[in-house]
Amino acid sequence: MFLIKVLKKYRKIILIVFLIVFSCIIITLTDFLPDFYFIHWNDLENLSCHHTDAEDVLPSAEDMEFPSTIFFHETSCKGGLDSRQACAVESAARAHPYWDINVLFTAPATEKSLKKSTYLLKELNNIRFYRINVIQYSKGTPLEAFVARGALNRTKWRISHASDVLRYLTLFKWGGVYLDLDVVVARPLYSLSRNWAARENEYSVAAGAMAFSKDNVGRYIAEAAIRDIKRNYRGDVWGHNGPGVITRVLKKICSSGDVSKMSAVTCKGFEVYGPEYFYPVEWQRALVYFEPGELSNTGSYGYHVWNHFTQHFRVVNGSPFDSLARKYCPIVYKVYSKDFV
Repeated sequence: MFLIKVLKKYRKIILIVFLIVFSCIIITLTDFLPDFYFIHWNDLENLSCHHTDAEDVLPSAEDMEFPSTIFFHETSCKGGLDSRQACAVESAARAHPYWDINVLFTAPATEKSLKKSTYLLKELNNIRFYRINVIQYSKGTPLEAFVARGALNRTKWRISHASDVLRYLTLFKWGGVYLDLDVVVARPLYSLSRNWAARENEYSVAAGAMAFSKDNVGRYIAEAAIRDIKRNYRGDVWGHNGPGVITRVLKKICSSGDVSKMSAVTCKGFEVYGPEYFYPVEWQRALVYFEPGELSNTGSYGYHVWNHFTQHFRVVNGSPFDSLARKYCPIVYKVYSKDFV
């Protein structure tokens, strides 16, 4: 009886608390309302900067027409490149002097934040920096409503999942080559197929280096990837929206669902290269890049150094990453000197 009396007395308060809790769950776990910046997991993952233009000095990518070329995405709020990212960009530019290398920032960039990054432009005139507003960038695409409803905010890994979605959106819009900002390019990609990705291992196709051309094969894969993101996006699984997308798409279109058997022959013209092309060191052994020694595989097209797992390791003299940087991004290596991390 006592409990019933208490419930009756405070039923309005209980109802209000219930509605608040229920609303928070709906907002956090669904696309019910857009862009709740105040709901974030930590300050590093707060990407409200994606929706401001304060002090931005970069031209807008929405106003451009890109030929098939190389794209990088920087999706944090720092508005510039750190030493490893700048190394990746320089290495791509040196290997492809006749291709434009486009770095797309989702945050405003200032003269100060770009200061060291712009050293790249002094000797390498094929590097371009652009700003994209994620909502504007997705307009007119199948992901317009998905992005506008704030889906990219409802994830534990906002920076990484924004990059995951935007790489597929960029390849859908323009075609070309996408590279992660932790890939040191060692060989020109001209000789590779028009449409390709590479296996990370025998179970998964990776998304750190991909090419979708504007031909029928490339358009088919790009559209399938966008549809997969709309249907299967998850903010609670690390690799679900990056390598998960291309792996799921290829398992559906290839004649064999066995990742190790995927190739242009089995995947309707879409080539799937082996790990040795871009991932000669698996992520579980990524520390190898930062310890003194040499790599056993020296013929890769690029070296993905797994920055998510290695970002806190310093680059020491005589390590494989130190050797790669000296050879493939000498400007950055010189500019950053002892600050090269």
